[in-house]
Amino acid sequence: MNLSLRHPVIAWSLLAGYCLLMFFQSSLPSPDMGPDLPLQDKFAHLAAYAVMGFLACSAWATVPGLRGTFGVFLAGFLFALLFGLSDEWHQSFVPERMADGWDLVADGVGAFLGAGLYAWRCRRVDSLVK
Repeated sequence: MNLSLRHPVIAWSLLAGYCLLMFFQSSLPSPDMGPDLPLQDKFAHLAAYAVMGFLACSAWATVPGLRGTFGVFLAGFLFALLFGLSDEWHQSFVPERMADGWDLVADGVGAFLGAGLYAWRCRRVDSLVK
């Protein structure tokens, strides 16, 4: 039995677990991130959503009708971006948190990079197999 990210149960479970982790983290008051570095918060958003973009592409790649690299990239990117939008809205209801448009921009850039990395990896593996 091949237990890789290509297995639908594993891929979707990883994505669901990561989304739950992000939702839980967003439900807490703003975390203390140590020394105040410029754009530190934006880089944290970028990194978190890069992981989500990658995991979303891994999950969407298991959908039978969605096998093309661009289609998987687009589905993963849009999923992560829409989750980021819903997360910013969710934070607007959490005490000591607020919705921030620049956080959403960082989320979108991260989602694009994570989905892009997945698509690049797929194209590279496909070219090596041929």
